Amino acid sequence: MALRIIGIDYGTKRVGLAVTDPMQIIPNHLGVVHPNDLMKFLDD
Repeated sequence: MALRIIGIDYGTKRVGLAVTDPMQIIPNHLGVVHPNDLMKFLDD
């Protein structure tokens, strides 16, 4: 089973998200959301 790592760049106006490939070598852009919408985005 390949695990992925999520990176969270938390800011007061925006939160940037990235996730690694299955081999945990290359991060890929996942999205940018408002801090109030972060938990909903992660749940989806």
